[in-house]
Amino acid sequence: MERVYAKSITGVKNLTRGNIEYILDLALRLEPIIQGESDKKPLAGKKLVTFFYEPSTRTRMSFESAMLSLGGGVISMSDAMRSSSVWKGETLQDTIRTIHNYGHIIALRHFEGGAAEKADLYSKVPIINAGDGPNEHPTQTLLDLLTIKKRLGRLDNIHIALCGDLKHTRSANSISLALSKFDNVKFTLVRPEGFETQQWILDIMKGKNVEIVETEDLQGAINDEPDVLYMCRIQKERFDSEEAFNAINGKYCLTREMLSQVDKNIIVLHHLPRVDELDESVDDYPGAAYFEQTYNGVLVRGAMMTMLLKKDLEL
Repeated sequence: MERVYAKSITGVKNLTRGNIEYILDLALRLEPIIQGESDKKPLAGKKLVTFFYEPSTRTRMSFESAMLSLGGGVISMSDAMRSSSVWKGETLQDTIRTIHNYGHIIALRHFEGGAAEKADLYSKVPIINAGDGPNEHPTQTLLDLLTIKKRLGRLDNIHIALCGDLKHTRSANSISLALSKFDNVKFTLVRPEGFETQQWILDIMKGKNVEIVETEDLQGAINDEPDVLYMCRIQKERFDSEEAFNAINGKYCLTREMLSQVDKNIIVLHHLPRVDELDESVDDYPGAAYFEQTYNGVLVRGAMMTMLLKKDLEL
């Protein structure tokens, strides 16, 4: 395991396996503090700025919950497109050069791919990518990995199936990049024609010599008994037209009956919010872990802020 010494975290592609393992370990070490079982406040005196151009429930609130639990404070902008000077036409770089004066770290969500890396060029404080368009969502993936590790006890030697619109889903991009850094990982990519994983992601995965199976058959993927099944929302906001959205909307819906076709207890993940792709009948399935993910998000995001802000990590 190796600590991340970069100023910011803008993508999983910039992290090593050792970096990932370090963050997950730190998240578990911080859990007693976040749960209120310790009086330690490693981020006392620090302020988080959450600046979100797109809507969010879990990501923004878990960042803020983690910072408050670790002793820091929060300044929040939840609807930047309408409630900040962005509405007046302010550029991203000018926004960053302003808000970095108000806190010690920025969690940024933006609708454009590459926005976090651009922001990092202008910020004097760390930037954490809280999702940039259809590009990456590194904090989501780290909490996904923590959930898998808690359930399976490992990140090597696993088979994961990803299902949905894999062309636009940043969570699928990031977890593909992350798990490609581990050993003997098999990916089954379930998607309709035209909604395949972006080629640059596939090129990186193939360069890691991981096994990749592509299919349109969700039940067939389930019958292959993966360790993890990750259902992805069809993100209407990523489509240029209603016609393109309707071409995939409703294509997949995971039900308890589909999972009952195999004896294996498959871990079911979802980045949430769900719409039509994950039936509520799955909620009491033993492998359902998507609400666990929301809890693990507090731990992981707390770990990332602590690592970037605290030089001395004696906890």
